[in-house]
Amino acid sequence: MIKNRRRGKELEEAILDSTWKLLKEYGYENLTMDSIAENASTTKTVLYRRWNGKAEIIIAAAKQHLPEFKIAIPNSGDLKEDLVELFLPLVDIIELLEADTVRGILRDQLQKVSFIDILSTINTENALTPILEQVFTYAHERKEIDKEKLTNTTKTLPMNLIINAVLVGNLNKKTILHMIDDILMPTYRHTLDM
Repeated sequence: MIKNRRRGKELEEAILDSTWKLLKEYGYENLTMDSIAENASTTKTVLYRRWNGKAEIIIAAAKQHLPEFKIAIPNSGDLKEDLVELFLPLVDIIELLEADTVRGILRDQLQKVSFIDILSTINTENALTPILEQVFTYAHERKEIDKEKLTNTTKTLPMNLIINAVLVGNLNKKTILHMIDDILMPTYRHTLDM
């Protein structure tokens, strides 16, 4: 039986606080909608009115509990440094959320959409795509790359590499630097030779 009736913002905050607390205690895999509802003194029905499942409620809780990360468009004067500045903060986000949580969210969310929708999101519908486009424009203006010769595959390569690193559990500073030094920079510099 629910003891105190909370509604609206008060109820939502209690649910998100409960979710965050349980996530930190038990981890993604052991967290259930039942345990969230019980800990927040509410019902699963209330949870499902607001969120479609565990992944969505955890994303909402993370937005409430993690520091706000603002993604700025880097323009250091060097493409490699711009890519480092853009992607290294992702390591901090993964560490704050914990890799198992990020993999669990990705796995659960990816099961709900088609492969075509996943590719569409990677290719166009994410916060990093327009930022990368501007980074490429700056590099083109500095004559580090020929942006006109970048294909859709080479433009989306960073996102694909990041997602792969998250899924296999090795998104860290060393991996980011390897991706930039050994894969992205040779690929982008090659546009000048084409």
